[in-house]
Amino acid sequence: MIRAAHLLLARVDRSCHAAGLAKGRRAHVRTRLTLVLAVLCTASALAWRPLLAQSPPAADTPYTRAMNRAYDALRRGDTAVALDAFVDAAQADAANATPHFELAYVLLAQGRRTDAARRFEEGLARDHLRDEPRRQLGYLYADLGRGDAALQVFTYLRSEGRAVPRDHVARGVLLAAKARWGEAEAAYREGAERAAAAGDTALAREADAGARAVAVLGASRSGVFAELYAAPFYQDRFDNTIGLGYLRGGVRGGTWWRPSVYASLRATRDSRSTGGQQPVLFNDNTAIPAIGVRVQPGGGPLAFYAEAGAAYDLVARPERTWQRDLRAGANVTWQHEQMLTASPRGVRVVSEINGDATWYERFDRNVIAYGQLRESVRWRPTGGAFAIDAFARGWAATDSRGDFFNRVAEGGGGVAVHVPVGGTRVSVYADVLRGRYLEPVPAAAGLPRSYDDWRLTVATGFLRFRPFSRP
Repeated sequence: MIRAAHLLLARVDRSCHAAGLAKGRRAHVRTRLTLVLAVLCTASALAWRPLLAQSPPAADTPYTRAMNRAYDALRRGDTAVALDAFVDAAQADAANATPHFELAYVLLAQGRRTDAARRFEEGLARDHLRDEPRRQLGYLYADLGRGDAALQVFTYLRSEGRAVPRDHVARGVLLAAKARWGEAEAAYREGAERAAAAGDTALAREADAGARAVAVLGASRSGVFAELYAAPFYQDRFDNTIGLGYLRGGVRGGTWWRPSVYASLRATRDSRSTGGQQPVLFNDNTAIPAIGVRVQPGGGPLAFYAEAGAAYDLVARPERTWQRDLRAGANVTWQHEQMLTASPRGVRVVSEINGDATWYERFDRNVIAYGQLRESVRWRPTGGAFAIDAFARGWAATDSRGDFFNRVAEGGGGVAVHVPVGGTRVSVYADVLRGRYLEPVPAAAGLPRSYDDWRLTVATGFLRFRPFSRP
């Protein structure tokens, strides 16, 4: 943990210099963050003490005899005998977490950090409610350079509502080490609030200093990014498979507005649309390269964008050519996950809001807007990224020109499976829906105003950001 602290301080110093801060201000930021890290390292050192005060049950069993032998050896300072005795106790009572935790602390005192981490993991697999060993494992992961695993530990404690103030500050340190400045600032702020509520004014002051430091760093970050989203789906109502997605890549500035300039490629193609002299189109079957600009205030869920490009038909049409495509709008993507049980393999509720409102020149200067709310009950059977959902969702759309097919509402539910693949996630959704057009349907359309539908969607995507310079 101490080595990680020194590395982070060096990154902070260089980033503050790159941000153009005065030498005195850089020293102030560094000093304040040093104090925050000192609190964490001290807490970590205190947590690493063996649990010598704990005594085994009085009953005379192979387990208690082994535990008594181990504690006697520790009091004599004979760690070799203690280790063997704790191993015997773990074998005598395979479901008991205590000998694994005791082994971990003894191994840690010997400097055998990898072996200690493994024993902490074994103990937590048997008793996942032991927060102090879990907390210690988080610090140990950080000291071993396993920042993602350490962050997962403290995020888990927070999601379970069992985090102490220094856990939030630890999250801030770990997020800052990954240059996730906005999230780091939020973690520090939460730590400061919790520390103040608990009466720990020293930790509250240092957490607040850490929040201010990473706010300075976050505002100075700029770099290149790439993002991909693809969500092909099958629609039973029209017996149609629609492929859609987009790719963006560009440069992002580091101010609060998060301005971006990028190039993009959008594409949509369905399996039923045909060309020829009288084309039949179920969707806008086009490929659209474009350049665009975007701002994302505070790095939050709301973004505003404008793009200028050209659309090319992906079906043969008599007038098939490039058409100018100008569009501008706003979109929002928000998600919140709340644990319902104490186990990482337990159930949680996931709330998602997605929405978009965009002006399209190519569609007769129409403004088309939609919003979706999805509420899911999520189960993580392995405690990891693999998850299974049962969900309900509502979706509605409207437009400024009164086109009936853009004014519709749908509701229903289904199941989803989320599978980690490499560095991203693939999600498969199966929906059963009931829909209704909000405007009367013209007779020529030959469509009922209310309809039933089921859909199968495969969605995946990623976002990668690389800063121009490392702090």
